[in-house]
Amino acid sequence: MTGKDKVIVILNTITLVLMLFFNYAFSTGLFYGVTVGEVSYKYDTLFTPSGYAFAIWSVIFLLCIGFVGYHWFLLKRGDPEFYIKRTGIWFIIGNLANALWLYCWTNEMIGWSVILILILLCSLCVLTVRLRLELDDVPVRTIFFVWWPIVFYLAWIMVATIACIAAWFVSNGWRGGAIAEDIWAITMIAAAGVLYLLLVRKRNLREAAAVGIWAFVAIAVRQWHTHNNIAITAIAAGAILLVVIVHHAYKRRHYLPHAKIKRGEWK
Repeated sequence: MTGKDKVIVILNTITLVLMLFFNYAFSTGLFYGVTVGEVSYKYDTLFTPSGYAFAIWSVIFLLCIGFVGYHWFLLKRGDPEFYIKRTGIWFIIGNLANALWLYCWTNEMIGWSVILILILLCSLCVLTVRLRLELDDVPVRTIFFVWWPIVFYLAWIMVATIACIAAWFVSNGWRGGAIAEDIWAITMIAAAGVLYLLLVRKRNLREAAAVGIWAFVAIAVRQWHTHNNIAITAIAAGAILLVVIVHHAYKRRHYLPHAKIKRGEWK
């Protein structure tokens, strides 16, 4: 381990704590008395999922804690795959972008929010490439503590980015122009679905597609009694993703975590 690796792990930890604190503070209205949800309601779009869907952040936070905790483990035990070095500054950038997004969003600086969430998305894409997520045959421990934190995070931020851009349009008084708002929502669902399919096909990221299903079902739940066409499209997109996930998992069943655990491939 080098001194640079230690600095990276320390900064990963500090920025993660900062990001978690900001998420708590701005979700409860601790600062300014305005919550993320209140601003989201103000700039509501037909693509926004039902409120329960945002509970996935709890899973993402726990996975990120595991990600950083595993980096400390690697720092002490050795890092033969150079995961710390390959992570570099990109997790730090993502944490800072996440925290700053919360500040800008709750202060209704929606344009800056779009820029920051794009930075966060880009940092997660870079990590996906640098860490070679789901391209190699690795032990279960790596899947749990290196792959899954980034995969689940990336998958949800893909949805959040589309929603944030849509909210920015709404904040500027644009709701689709000559094209009906529900058609735009359907288009965004289709675009997101295609992106998730590409992640499965090109990088084996079934977990990302599973997050896509979670988001699409939540969109359908919210729009079921008001915009049936959006709800049906979301359900159809989720169903397609489910079929693709099951088929892909069956073809690669020998590489699934439970199969690896049975073979003793934990570490």
